[in-house]
Amino acid sequence: MRLFKVFLGLLVVLGLLLVLIRNTDKVTVDLIFKAYQNTPLAVVLIITLAVGIFIGFAIALSSILTSKTEARLLKSESKRLTSELNSLRNIAIEEDVYEVDDEEE
Repeated sequence: MRLFKVFLGLLVVLGLLLVLIRNTDKVTVDLIFKAYQNTPLAVVLIITLAVGIFIGFAIALSSILTSKTEARLLKSESKRLTSELNSLRNIAIEEDVYEVDDEEE
């Protein structure tokens, strides 16, 4: 499986290199506050990819942290309910409940 992941990673890198080699044009990047003249398209693609990866990791990290917090809360609730159930199991049974009335027999 590890060899497959390495092979897949190499294919992705080679694909990225192929895209970057074919896109050597100079472009103008106009951001809201600043414009960049004669920027290579390959650089724009790499920066865009890096920003996208960063945003994706940030979203995944927040989702993972939220799930872990929820799991921790549910685990503590489960422990509390388990201890409550165990304490209820250990309560002595009142003898009045199971006494049979002499009149009924």
